[in-house]
Amino acid sequence: MKRTPKSRLAGLALAVVAALSLSACGDDAATDAAPSGPVDLSTVTLKVGDQKAISIEVLLKASGQLDNLPYKIEFSTFTAGPPLVEAASAGGIDLAQVGNTPVIFGAAANADIKIVGALSATGKGDAILVGKDSTVGSVADLKGKKVAVTKGSSANANLLLQLKKAGLSLTDVEPVYLAPADGYASLTRGDVDAWAVWDPYTAIAEKEVGAKTIATADQAANGYNFWVAGNKAVADPAKSAAIADFFQRYATATKWSSDNLDTWSTKYAELTQISVDASRTTWTRSIKEPITLSDEVIASEQEIADAFTDAKAIPGKVDFKSFVDTRFDK
Repeated sequence: MKRTPKSRLAGLALAVVAALSLSACGDDAATDAAPSGPVDLSTVTLKVGDQKAISIEVLLKASGQLDNLPYKIEFSTFTAGPPLVEAASAGGIDLAQVGNTPVIFGAAANADIKIVGALSATGKGDAILVGKDSTVGSVADLKGKKVAVTKGSSANANLLLQLKKAGLSLTDVEPVYLAPADGYASLTRGDVDAWAVWDPYTAIAEKEVGAKTIATADQAANGYNFWVAGNKAVADPAKSAAIADFFQRYATATKWSSDNLDTWSTKYAELTQISVDASRTTWTRSIKEPITLSDEVIASEQEIADAFTDAKAIPGKVDFKSFVDTRFDK
């Protein structure tokens, strides 16, 4: 792979910051972050929250996008999206990638965050699973049943919207709020009747214990993921420059993974200690492609937020757009 010299990458990041400042008219946060001169990226440490399920660090390393960095990156691993949003709000991390629901719960809690980027995926890996011998064949069959799900995750939205589509609500089932690893154990022991989760956990359960999918998010929800950043990070000119450069590296890495699926699936399996079969299934259906924070994306998220409000699962009504910062779309 041809490497981009460090000096060119630093120059690219500075150019992006200049473009951001030009596009910031009318945006107070963007104006505050616009530098008055060159930014010294060598002084920046970008703190990025990661998940084993997403493995941002693994992807960037495998694709060569951690080479020749003009700034430092510190990765820290979390179990799911909700604690990542909390950490970004508290300033413990600067940036994280989460599903379509943690940002809504964060907004409902008036978290000190901005949604600074969007990604699309098929949603086929975000599923409701039952055991291989289960007699549950549809979402409607879940009435009165126990369903494991991580609260505030994309799986939470998928469960809510699938139930709504089937004429049911969260009150018609018994949600059991668990972290992904505990949800897997509960399903395999038979402690719950179903498990709402996302890839690679979906693929692992399918391949290892023969779990069956009764519904996937592409049938009821959107497949969006989001980059969330702490307000302090986006208000800092140097960190804004690093975030802009980081997004370009992530986009390049994502294309590399799509173009080199066999290599990427094998590497991901090695570094996350899952089977190559589960890894390939995950990245065949769950690669996340960067997209703009368009009106369509925002409207779709508002619909999910409103569904949680109607279900009284979050306090009050969320104005999703008010948490969106589109500067980095440039």
